[in-house]
Amino acid sequence: MERIADFRRLFECHFIPLVKYSYTITKDKEQSKDIVQNFFADIWKERIGHIDSFEVFAFHAIKNKSITYLRDTKKFVRAVPEIPVNQNDPIHDQHFPKYLLESAILGLPDKCREVFILSKQDGLTYDEIAETLNVSVKTVEKHISAGLQKLKEKLAPHKVLFLESLNKNS
Repeated sequence: MERIADFRRLFECHFIPLVKYSYTITKDKEQSKDIVQNFFADIWKERIGHIDSFEVFAFHAIKNKSITYLRDTKKFVRAVPEIPVNQNDPIHDQHFPKYLLESAILGLPDKCREVFILSKQDGLTYDEIAETLNVSVKTVEKHISAGLQKLKEKLAPHKVLFLESLNKNS
């Protein structure tokens, strides 16, 4: 039963960011969902063992499956941006940092994630969040602080990648 719960948590944290990434390649929302669902079905069937970084593994697999879809449906004509030969590693893809951040946010506990999204993505003030959720401002502060701490821990192994992506955007 624990294996099912772990798989479900993995699916919930990564499904949406992987669909968004697949969509950047396929430009087909429904097909992107199918690609990611099939990826997770394959993982479940194969009972894949230890993976050093699920994020890197998943990102690379979805990129390959999306490109294969384009090739197989003859939609490959200039749909995929050129990838330099020496940077074929998924961590050099411009979308990878965003995927990591989205999957980390989706991995936050429910209330913490809700408060965090209202604050950081929707731009609500702590007072507005407190009023919306019928909680105290202190509770909102606690959830934001906990969320930031968990994100910091989850993304720490990728700190250099985020710094590189900031430098590229400057």
